Amino acid sequence: MLDLEMASAARGIVEDCLNVREGEEVLVIADPRKVEVARSIATAANAIDAEVVTAVMPLLESHGNEPLDTVADAMETADVAFTCTTHAITHTRARLRAAEAGTRIGVLRSVTEDMMVEGAMTVDFETLRRRTEALADIITEADHAHVTSDEGTDVEFSIEGCQSFSLDGYFHEEYGFATLPPGEAPTHPKEGTANGTIVIDVSMDNIGQLEEPIELTLEDGFVVDVDGGADAEELEAIFEANDENGRNLAEFAIGTNPKAKLIGNLAEDKKRAGTIHFAVGDNESLGGSIKSDIHLDGVIRTPTVRLDDTVVVDDGRLRTELLE
Repeated sequence: MLDLEMASAARGIVEDCLNVREGEEVLVIADPRKVEVARSIATAANAIDAEVVTAVMPLLESHGNEPLDTVADAMETADVAFTCTTHAITHTRARLRAAEAGTRIGVLRSVTEDMMVEGAMTVDFETLRRRTEALADIITEADHAHVTSDEGTDVEFSIEGCQSFSLDGYFHEEYGFATLPPGEAPTHPKEGTANGTIVIDVSMDNIGQLEEPIELTLEDGFVVDVDGGADAEELEAIFEANDENGRNLAEFAIGTNPKAKLIGNLAEDKKRAGTIHFAVGDNESLGGSIKSDIHLDGVIRTPTVRLDDTVVVDDGRLRTELLE
């Protein structure tokens, strides 16, 4: 039964979200943990007589790591590429080069077989698209953001001139990619402007569901201190093992999907309506100028978000009346 449900979801992703057509060259990228999800996508593309190649690459160490040159070159020459990988290659030079070459990219980072048919993937895609596009417009037009939470988040930063994206599951030519499951509007904080405290209290890339919150202290756009328990120590170890730009506050995003669940998997957690996530590391693929070998998201459950003078998320409730 799961195979049949996955087949239906895969058809929607291939035919509706990425608009794959007969005769197009389609690259489906997997790693050893995501072969079944990749197979469902490849089968759906084969069913419409696309020319499909599946590549299984080694498991990357972290989100934001570059894929092998062989995979990167193939992404650049394909008409459509689906990245069904444990660790996201969204925020990489390989993905940017492929998008610049005209490849339509479908990102299914960390997606499991169950996630293909439950939770966020069961949303009304058209309604979600309208809501997410409206929120992206509000973020793009704003100059300043102030985020607080009961757990202790209190951070301010500029987003003046920073474009937001509607990651609603559909391919957008101006972005070059689509993400599944759908439902977030991200941007990047203006470099060097973030100051304050961020308390991640749901989940963190490369760590998973958190046992204790992770508190990040920011000065002029960079994390200068990490506090908390064992999870915080693990994040600090990741920072120490990577380049200095890994501490850059790279992304700010608001979830828009009312069907998304908090399951400890960032691919779905960060899409839940009313949550937000911040990322550290590379921001180049979001329109920024800071490069890093990592891009790690962390989710906050019940934030309050003020953009200029407007509260758009109130204690974890996305104010959908602003998006009508």
